[in-house]
Amino acid sequence: MRMLTAGDWARQQFGSAELGDKRRTERAVKLAEAVASAAGASLPALCGQWKDTKAAYRFLDKDEVTFQSLSQPHRRLTLSSARDCAVVLHISDTTTLSFAYRAAQDLGPTGSGGSGRGMLLHSTLAVDVSGGIDAVPEVLGLSAQQLWARDTDSAPAVESSKWATAINELGTPPQAVRWIHVGDCESDCWEAIEACRSNQMGFALRACQDRQVIEGHAKVGQDLPAGQQTTLSKLLAEQPALGNKQLWVRGRKDREARWAKLAVSATPITLLAPKNWSDKEHRKGVPRPQPIACWAVRVYELNPPSGEDAIEWVILTDEPVTDLETALKVVFWYSCRWLIEEYHKCLKTGCRAEDRQLETADRLGALLGILSVTAVRLLQLKHQARCNPQRPAKEVVPREYVQVLAAHRKMKSSNLSVREFWRAVAQMGGFLARKSDGDPGWLTLWRGWQKLDLLVEGARLADTLRR
Repeated sequence: MRMLTAGDWARQQFGSAELGDKRRTERAVKLAEAVASAAGASLPALCGQWKDTKAAYRFLDKDEVTFQSLSQPHRRLTLSSARDCAVVLHISDTTTLSFAYRAAQDLGPTGSGGSGRGMLLHSTLAVDVSGGIDAVPEVLGLSAQQLWARDTDSAPAVESSKWATAINELGTPPQAVRWIHVGDCESDCWEAIEACRSNQMGFALRACQDRQVIEGHAKVGQDLPAGQQTTLSKLLAEQPALGNKQLWVRGRKDREARWAKLAVSATPITLLAPKNWSDKEHRKGVPRPQPIACWAVRVYELNPPSGEDAIEWVILTDEPVTDLETALKVVFWYSCRWLIEEYHKCLKTGCRAEDRQLETADRLGALLGILSVTAVRLLQLKHQARCNPQRPAKEVVPREYVQVLAAHRKMKSSNLSVREFWRAVAQMGGFLARKSDGDPGWLTLWRGWQKLDLLVEGARLADTLRR
């Protein structure tokens, strides 16, 4: 993946947007270029002049300019890339966008109290893991995305079917290509697993329900073994560990980061459909589905620190898990789920999506069509800095960016590696680069890249003046 200038990136991502008029597509590219250069800036700051700001408002107000029409070209590019990779994770999650500007029309409630107003965004991030568990995952982009407000007539149906909708939008992968749907506890629903099976897609989903199961794989269409039904938790508790694994656990508000010693076990199972399948309103009259044969992988912490809850995951997967190596591969797939959380941080913190002050949900949605793609660019900065660190920097970023950075930092541009280039960029964004600091995060990289972008623009202007 090569890092493009803001202008080249905007043309690549939005130049084929179908907005009903070529001039609107050109406006989309121009606005996206401005956002790529200063993702967190307000519309007036991005546009610079009042006439350009008014043009941006008119653009976002057009019926043809929507969240889907603006972000669709990016998703097509992502799926095209995903078809050329051996193994791709499609990681899904939902985030709530609560807008500080409450006067906007057509927003829905965002919390149980009903005081917040906003929209929900369900995103699927495509990540290339063809290199295996020892390689750095590469973020390809968004492969599917849905945006809605809860108080619309269709919102309940959208929320209940969002997982299957996203999987069906991806479609069937090409032959010899493995796609795996990855999701947290909320995605542990029958519809999501059925959608994966019908689209010949794999899955690695964290279980949240203590389902009724049968040990082993029962044959579909035959009577299920009498008296062998049990619960998922009980069955997994009886399984011996395949082995142990050290895992770095990221810190959260209620948990400090630490190395955890984990045990891993696995077993083949047959999932039984929920007993109340036909009781739910939207399923009445639908036949009870056939059992699903899959595997369950349990990951649990040994000897957690005093006062800390032990880490435990149960992952449902269609990947045949017969040994520790395969079990660890499935655990690695699920551990990549944190990338979707990083993406949401890029959208909310880097692009300041919730600070936008537009008067309708449609206008906000249209702007989110650009911001959602820009957030991918921010996330890719971090992972590009980790991929192929010894490769010459001029092979992955524009040559003039390497030259300007080297001149600014008094470095030899011809000798800069990818790692040296990105650490220097991060230092411009506030990264201290001490031995104990590890790799820079996307925020310091993004701040440094913005400064470098301005320096490159200044160098171009200086060159123009000299002519």
